[in-house]
Amino acid sequence: MSLHEDVNKIYRNTLEKLKPSDVINRYIKLHEDYFAKFKRIFPVAFGKAAIPMMNGFPLLSNTYKKPIVVTNTKTSVKNENIDLYISSHPTPDDISVKAAKKIINYIEDSNEEDLVLFLISGGGSSILSLPPINIPLKDKIRLTELLLLSGCDINELNIVRKHISDIKGGRLAQYASPSKVLSLIISDVIDNDMSAIASGPTVPDNSTFQDAENIIKNYKLSDKVAASIKKHIKSGISREIDDTPKTINNAENLILCSNGDFKHEIASQALALGYKSIVIKENFIGEARSEAKKLLKIILEKNQKNTLDQKIAIISGGETIVNIKGSGKGGRNQEFALSFLSEHKKIYTNSDWILLSVGTDGIDGPTDAAGGLINKTSIKNYIKSGLNIDDYLENNDSYTFLDKINSLYKTGPTGTNVADIQIILINNI
Repeated sequence: MSLHEDVNKIYRNTLEKLKPSDVINRYIKLHEDYFAKFKRIFPVAFGKAAIPMMNGFPLLSNTYKKPIVVTNTKTSVKNENIDLYISSHPTPDDISVKAAKKIINYIEDSNEEDLVLFLISGGGSSILSLPPINIPLKDKIRLTELLLLSGCDINELNIVRKHISDIKGGRLAQYASPSKVLSLIISDVIDNDMSAIASGPTVPDNSTFQDAENIIKNYKLSDKVAASIKKHIKSGISREIDDTPKTINNAENLILCSNGDFKHEIASQALALGYKSIVIKENFIGEARSEAKKLLKIILEKNQKNTLDQKIAIISGGETIVNIKGSGKGGRNQEFALSFLSEHKKIYTNSDWILLSVGTDGIDGPTDAAGGLINKTSIKNYIKSGLNIDDYLENNDSYTFLDKINSLYKTGPTGTNVADIQIILINNI
């Protein structure tokens, strides 16, 4: 097979192996005795992987009523007997709020003999949203948009989100009290900080209203933020309203799949195809353009250290950011791939090689692409096109450039979300 076929097979096989439905089903079957001890179970799933996660939930005899599922993209539903809400990402909408209110009403009927089971995945911060009554949804949407454009990282974004929410930062677990809460989580956060995944709705939160205000100030957004939000945060700082809970006694939170799990499964899949797999420990979480150049340097070093007559797979992951300055179209993985291509003259190896940078949810930015795929053919097409790659990078127009040289990678929504993956295959044989 060609490297293009190999990288596609490796990635697709990994998606299949770590399907959220299988991850959830395996866990519940291994712990049947635990679930059997509750009088009733209240299942709720929200996030980008909500439907597949609920597909993996076996309808146990003590399941109460029908499960609630909130997501942003409708995929194949195994059990039609669910209460399904399709809301919005990366900013919330009216359905996000409607679903949150429905969930609160649902779980408040539970008691100390019951289990509230949350199946949580990335994207939940906007997919499920409930701003305080004094903050209009439009104000929260605008702040989210400003933060996304500011270049702040996901942890900073979620600290602010938690402090303009009635359900994030552990507050959702409080609604379920006195029942037991179990959250099974697929992590899209690189350090697996559970308080950051979907803004930590069932996890104690160490951040404060003061932290939220500092982030807004640090990114020079104070003059752009709605008065309702500034007033709410000030009320929190002055302790007129309670901060997010710092301890939660009724909730247990478990991560069942993460970016690290995905990288190691990719390494196994590559090994099965005859590649020597090298997993890079460093996570790429900085600016996409600079992180791509850093990865290129690592690739050249790794390839030099390995002997000839080998096929090598170098696997990395993370979640980069894009400083949006232009008006173009793209996503962080596409910008990563385009920046990598811009440094092609430094790739002096005569070996055949390929780079795939991909968002595991299948949606990279506001586009229909999951990421970008760069190889020697990409370089030939780029040179032949006569396009000025720097102009496209400055305009954040990676999608258009990669489309013109046939280097977009499209999967459609995958039903999972464990941040981003880069796979580099090198054939030295």
